[in-house]
Amino acid sequence: MAKFIHDGQELNYELHGDAAASAHTPVLMLHGNGEDMRIFGAVLALLPPQRCVILLDSRLHGGSRPLPGASLELHYDQMAGDGIALMEHLGIRSYDIVGFSDGGIIALLMAMRSIAVRRIITIGANTDPSGLTRRARAEMRRAAKQAKAEGDVRTAELQRLMLEEPHITRADLAGILADATIVLGRKDPFIDRKHSEAIADAIPHGSHLYVEGAEHGIPHSHPKALADIMNAVL
Repeated sequence: MAKFIHDGQELNYELHGDAAASAHTPVLMLHGNGEDMRIFGAVLALLPPQRCVILLDSRLHGGSRPLPGASLELHYDQMAGDGIALMEHLGIRSYDIVGFSDGGIIALLMAMRSIAVRRIITIGANTDPSGLTRRARAEMRRAAKQAKAEGDVRTAELQRLMLEEPHITRADLAGILADATIVLGRKDPFIDRKHSEAIADAIPHGSHLYVEGAEHGIPHSHPKALADIMNAVL
């Protein structure tokens, strides 16, 4: 594991393979809310060994830590900036992104901001809190209330983030130049299907794909399906 300092954060990342030597475009993999890079362990094992993969723990997740005095507030735009800064730090000028859940939101924001992003795959992502199902929002509100009552500042902030952000418009999506594969589990209980399909429809080079039998946690439950998608489109 390696560390990278950016915007008041010590960010934890791993680099697998050699970007310069790989025949494939390097791929940055971004985990979901409350998780860390380890969720991609089973997927990583199924990818070609020569592929260059960068794993990043989002701020306030995993091995990433705020520097003394840094704010504990979380915003997806900040996380997108972290990802862009890391790839610039590594000297990688063109790359793909695979983002799960919150990581998918970050992937969309990075593609909106940087022409270095070549292709993206999002899994179970939304572009607005309205894209979450009623069940998801209810569970998040309960978790936030409990965290506040227990004085768990981090968990409360993680729930607030999902309940209040992002706010990506169709016009924003229309400006994405990267090819985008929007993936959703056929049985995902947290993301509205029409919302997910609309994301792909709004991106000029967007396509939508369902993973049959899958719920939300595709990297955990269907690692081979995700690896197959990556090998097919990246």
